[in-house]
Amino acid sequence: MHARRHLLSRLSRLCACLAGPGLLLMASAAPGTTWAQAGAPALRIVVATPAGGASDTAARLLAQSLAKLQGRQVIVDNRPGGNGVPAVQSVLSAAPDGQTLLWAQASMAGMPMLVKSAPVKSLAEFVPVSLVVNLVYGVMVNSKVPASSVAELSAHLKARPGALSYGTGVLIEYMVTEHFLRASGAKALRVPYKGGAQLMPDLISGEIQFNIGPLAPALPHVRSGKLRLLATLPDRVDAAPGVPTLAESGISTEGLPTWNGLIAPPGTPREVAERLAVDVNKALADPGLRSAMEAQGLHVNGGTPQQMSAAIEAAAATWRQFIRDYDIPQE
Repeated sequence: MHARRHLLSRLSRLCACLAGPGLLLMASAAPGTTWAQAGAPALRIVVATPAGGASDTAARLLAQSLAKLQGRQVIVDNRPGGNGVPAVQSVLSAAPDGQTLLWAQASMAGMPMLVKSAPVKSLAEFVPVSLVVNLVYGVMVNSKVPASSVAELSAHLKARPGALSYGTGVLIEYMVTEHFLRASGAKALRVPYKGGAQLMPDLISGEIQFNIGPLAPALPHVRSGKLRLLATLPDRVDAAPGVPTLAESGISTEGLPTWNGLIAPPGTPREVAERLAVDVNKALADPGLRSAMEAQGLHVNGGTPQQMSAAIEAAAATWRQFIRDYDIPQE
């Protein structure tokens, strides 16, 4: 008994910290924690983007809190690239025991329609767990682009059809940028990247001229003057005071899905998914976690498995409409 108390005392002093891909987080739990009592193996959260982006940051913040709450290891496993296919495939083939989850992004709802090699016909094949956050996006330009507003960027692009390029880290950035270009009557060249952290150096250097993507990785560069933030979407954020929304700038963003959430492998028992959802929502209720996420331009969401399922269905419908309206081919 003395040895056990000593071990728990040592574990309680461990501090979870953010690291690179394959992040390992561990913390002790109060006596009676079900996961710890069951001797559960590490929980693995598979993220389809590289370390450093908005989705990865949100996943790591949540993992840190879940590790403390559940009293077990939580691993963030980055599987970037391929429009999310490697990440989806990794979780699709995992055991349906609640030990592996996919960090699902709204853009993944469009993957089966846009990517020929997609391993699923719909994200609905997975078992929903919980929504986690909504990302805030920004319309960002290289500091050398002569535009201080969305209207000026539109005019600049229209005067040089196809001469400027934009980067996309995930498919949802493709959707919103194409929507912006069509609404502006402009044309630009798309340059795909594995994630926002990878495109950011090229945006700063001027290799690409603009990006409509998650605000979090761009904020330090906006504050340093290397990038110019013209608008946010779908909402204004405290992290960028005075910056209008894209809708306020004349481009509607109604129906744009920007959520991130968790889903489990097909066949995962419903009670396991519901139990995980309870823990996720407990973690998201922590004021420290909420504050850390909001500082990164992440709006805390949360919810039930049923709400996660509804979000997937709505995002898929948005993608189908987008593909029809814009005649987007499969890649």
